[in-house]
Amino acid sequence: MTDQTINRESGDKTKGFRLQRLRAVQLILKKMKESDKVAIYAATEYLDDVYTKTVEVDGKISEYSEGDKDYASKKSFSFNTDEVRNSLVIFLDSWFSNKLSTHLHFGFYTNIQHGKEYNTKALQEMGVELPEKPILKLLMERDYSDHNLLSAIKTILLAEYRSQYEEKDESGYLESIERWNDTYWIDFLNRIDWQFGQEDDAELEETVLSEIRESKFYNSKLDGREGYVLGALLQEFERKENIKDFLARLVSDSDVKVKFLEVATHNYKSNDPIYEEWEKLPPPTDKRNIDAKIVAVCQNYNKRKLGIFARKIGAVKVELSRIDSKDRGSYQFRIFEACESLMFDLLEAHKGKEITPEVIDNWLVQLEECAEAHLADKSKDFTYVFSNRDTLKNAILELFDSCFLAFDEGGENV
Repeated sequence: MTDQTINRESGDKTKGFRLQRLRAVQLILKKMKESDKVAIYAATEYLDDVYTKTVEVDGKISEYSEGDKDYASKKSFSFNTDEVRNSLVIFLDSWFSNKLSTHLHFGFYTNIQHGKEYNTKALQEMGVELPEKPILKLLMERDYSDHNLLSAIKTILLAEYRSQYEEKDESGYLESIERWNDTYWIDFLNRIDWQFGQEDDAELEETVLSEIRESKFYNSKLDGREGYVLGALLQEFERKENIKDFLARLVSDSDVKVKFLEVATHNYKSNDPIYEEWEKLPPPTDKRNIDAKIVAVCQNYNKRKLGIFARKIGAVKVELSRIDSKDRGSYQFRIFEACESLMFDLLEAHKGKEITPEVIDNWLVQLEECAEAHLADKSKDFTYVFSNRDTLKNAILELFDSCFLAFDEGGENV
């Protein structure tokens, strides 16, 4: 049976995202300071929270995978806390997935301090005898002289590994790990860089801004614009972290240089944060599709044209489904806010008059022109995934079809 590891990408990814991206920026900037590197890459949400890979002139490869924990409610971590155990299981899976690569090392980064290990009832039931000093302190010192240390680590970690995989009805690499001798365990544990009491996300941001100012790519044109550089780099990691292909997910040292240049030449535009407002919109109560909305005000509208609308709506739904949800939300909200306002004015001006096919067609043209002008204005500061008129026209039709716009007072959003 082939070893299967847990798919950890389905869990809650919201907590700690900013810390991860800040660490990714910090690590790639740090690597770029060293002149003997041929290529440098970094990514978030690969193997663990942050991943880096460097290739040196002599061909030497180094890979690093880090778990980041940002907490305000905890004072300390012990070896037997959930966060530490879970990270170690991830490290084990990552090392095996990479065929126990000698190039791969790990890191545990947190603003929390390490503390004393308590001999809990659960540990007693497992027969764990703790070493005299805290386990994490001994691991940080690379001190394996206490005869209880490795036995305690093995017992705790194997129990955690079994527990995680029993829930998934999979085995992972359990059988292989159970066969490890002390040499393998020490090799694995020595690959971990334990970083306790580090900066939280707010403190780290200030440090990274300072490191951007100290970068060899920083110049007078960037004075006072280091925040834009950081924003551009954070956005690049965010943009790529949901890409499935590993190579496409990587941010390279060349990408970093480009972002410095874009900000210096005032060619950098950020993504529009208005997607948050799109996500807050209440579900409309008008459940009619575009056909029903048109027929409700104009019964003699060309049915063939309604069929064309349906195909265009289907096509744009495919286009929209293939882009990031935040990019999609910002694009749709900007179109919606322009069309909603104009549609209200058009209905007010036409009140009491007959709505003919020509009127509807004219309204659609006016909506397209209004939305296009609105996006063009917003594009001075923000970037949008689509700029062509055809997608814009179809996106407006989709807003009618998905109940956000109507040709009468039947929808709550009009």
